[in-house]
Amino acid sequence: MAIDNPYDQIDQQYPKEAEGVITALTRTLESANDLGVPFPHGVGGLLAFMNSKTINARLERAHAFIDQLVADMQTVQGSVATMRTEMDEVQGAMRISVEYDVDQFNDKKRERYISAITQSISSETKVTDLVSFIQDIEKLGERDIIGLKVLNSVMNRNGDWQDPPGPPGLNVPRLHPNTFTTRAQELVVTMARALGNTNADDTHPFSREEGLQVCLRLQGFGLAHIVSGDTREVPIANYCARPTTRGMMLLRLLGEPVANWNRYFGPDGAL
Repeated sequence: MAIDNPYDQIDQQYPKEAEGVITALTRTLESANDLGVPFPHGVGGLLAFMNSKTINARLERAHAFIDQLVADMQTVQGSVATMRTEMDEVQGAMRISVEYDVDQFNDKKRERYISAITQSISSETKVTDLVSFIQDIEKLGERDIIGLKVLNSVMNRNGDWQDPPGPPGLNVPRLHPNTFTTRAQELVVTMARALGNTNADDTHPFSREEGLQVCLRLQGFGLAHIVSGDTREVPIANYCARPTTRGMMLLRLLGEPVANWNRYFGPDGAL
């Protein structure tokens, strides 16, 4: 039998004695609002969250995800025949993305899941273990993404690489650590500002701890590498980090521009 009453739908998902605790709370909240009685901040959000976990809400979320995925995949339809990423990888990424989306109801992450899937189809570089990138997106917070973008903009620039003289097989192109360490001051200021410290500059001392913690977290995902330097004076001494090839691949899957791509990747993946 169809359940028309949304309160009954909630109660069926969260059965309690009598009329159900969610129904009781919801009705109390509505009655209080009608009488002009202020309710504690956040109660309404809690009830909305509980309602988002009903079967119907999850189904609607899944349908919306699939509709958006289909629409976005139409833009890369011409790349399917020549795609380098394995179809099994793409299908696995689709399945786990839907699961994450109906659990979290996070629109920003939904956009990133779908971007990773469509970019893997159109990418001229083969994406290996695409599901693990979807898992990273699910676990990374907004500040993690901001930090990764900052590392890419400061520590990976056009012109960083120079071809050495001599036979290519004997003198392999490489980056000296000074490429990164000389930009440490620029990195910490840019990172601090991106994370919300608008007063950070080259003149006045400020804590580098938040930016360092973001870099350390990214390093735990294999997306960044802390470049070794002198022991830091906490909390005002600089730190240094760079994006790894995995971090660059994730940024590309999110639709971000990544400089020096051909220095790090070939058609079959990381060099």
